[in-house]
Amino acid sequence: MSKRTFLGQLGQGLIEYGLIIGLVATASILALSASGISLESVYCSAIEGLGGEGCGYTPKNWIIERGNWTIDDQICGGGGEGRIFAEDFTGDDYILNIDSARLFQGWGYGVYFRASEPNLVNGYTFQYDPGYNALIFRKWVGGHEIHPPFAVESMPNDYDWYSSAHQVQLSVIGNNFKVNIDGQEMMTATDNTYTEGGVGLRTWDATEACFEGIKINNP
Repeated sequence: MSKRTFLGQLGQGLIEYGLIIGLVATASILALSASGISLESVYCSAIEGLGGEGCGYTPKNWIIERGNWTIDDQICGGGGEGRIFAEDFTGDDYILNIDSARLFQGWGYGVYFRASEPNLVNGYTFQYDPGYNALIFRKWVGGHEIHPPFAVESMPNDYDWYSSAHQVQLSVIGNNFKVNIDGQEMMTATDNTYTEGGVGLRTWDATEACFEGIKINNP
């Protein structure tokens, strides 16, 4: 076999391998899209798995609307009605992750989402709410929470609300909302009122709570 013939066959082989790899990649992209998984989320997960920061967005600045809050490595609030909002974020569909949310005392804490107008807030809260002995979703109109909650997931009577910090994940996609706590799906809800807005935290009554590692990801 001549050198020219060998090189020609090698080049043809490389082209064929390239075509095969391209077809496999295309099939993989189509399969991921069909299953509702974005390439961005796969890439971000891979980066995070290698110890990187991934693609999540961490709010940098917070607006204290009312109440007593401290902002350092963690955000802590308590003592009466408290509201704090991420100044530099608004969106429609997102996944809000809190690495550590801990209630030390009181009747619960809330996580605002799709919220606008910090003073007269319109939007929603997910609430970790021992006052209800439940996890709940509330709608807010003009700064007031609407009664009753539009979704309630009752917890066991012996559930310990205070002893441990929990990882909280809130998924907001279209009109569907889902909460995972420590990786376990806890409740879902549906509402069509608000389609976009920011995120924040809430306390009330004698609540004392701290939050750490807040990050927002694309769904």
